[in-house]
Amino acid sequence: MAKRIKIGDVIQILTSKGVSYAQVTHKHLRYGHLLRVFDGFYADRLDNFSKVVASPVLFSAFFPVQKAVDEGLVANVGNSSVTDANSVFPIFRTSARDRDRRRGPWWLWNGETEVMLSRDLSDQEKKYPVHGIISAPLLVERIEMGYRAETHDL
Repeated sequence: MAKRIKIGDVIQILTSKGVSYAQVTHKHLRYGHLLRVFDGFYADRLDNFSKVVASPVLFSAFFPVQKAVDEGLVANVGNSSVTDANSVFPIFRTSARDRDRRRGPWWLWNGETEVMLSRDLSDQEKKYPVHGIISAPLLVERIEMGYRAETHDL
């Protein structure tokens, strides 16, 4: 059994485009660990993660990190302090789709409370991560395709 996942753990994800890294920045009581997935691919495993954890975040998502590490789907390769920017819990967005695949209404969630919007998302709100827990295959797929909340899931 792998050691318990903790805040600051750096997760290595193998993709068809190279090695990618993410960091566990929060743990929510209901949704589990929050991963910040960093932009960029690496040919080899890194020894120092300070540059990686300060690099731009491609996307944020709740992910069952402990289970994925235990099953060998991803690797816990180190621990690094979380940057000030990534230590702030993000606001998430979500909405339902009707039978015609139209979205609405949008909801914003800050980890504790949810607010329904009576309008469309602002450009800033379109950058908010989508609320939900993703699987290992979806995590890899999103990394490989350069997923960004503001260009997908709208």
